[in-house]
Amino acid sequence: MSPLDSEDFERDLLAAKERDLKPLRGGSHETLGLDYEQTETMDEFLELAWFAGIRAGQVQLDARATQPKPDLPALAIKHFEEDFKELMAESAEALNLSLPGTIDMWGYLHKAWLVGNCTGEAELIALYLEMKSDVVEEAQKWLEDEGKG
Repeated sequence: MSPLDSEDFERDLLAAKERDLKPLRGGSHETLGLDYEQTETMDEFLELAWFAGIRAGQVQLDARATQPKPDLPALAIKHFEEDFKELMAESAEALNLSLPGTIDMWGYLHKAWLVGNCTGEAELIALYLEMKSDVVEEAQKWLEDEGKG
């Protein structure tokens, strides 16, 4: 088993962020008709929303690992409200879009939060598995067992 260092995890997380946000960036820029400055601002808010989702995903994963029957929806809502409510107000003020445009923008930010939430859990589980097991060795054993049966 090769230990995963923090640089590997950081690189994986940044790659996941780019993968997750790329379609949201393109869609939001086009749908909202943003100018250059607004595009830059929107990208920052998408990242903030994604990282808020990452934090919520980590809290949910921690709860799964430490509590017998955690209320995951309540945890998600709590963190969504804590991080997202302020983000909504700041983004509306910063981008100064029409009401329909602001609602559309919030939809994109919500999607960024959701994919961040899912990615946070997935990346932390992947990190745990990589640290605690030898995936290649386990796959080889499974293939050998399948070949015998």
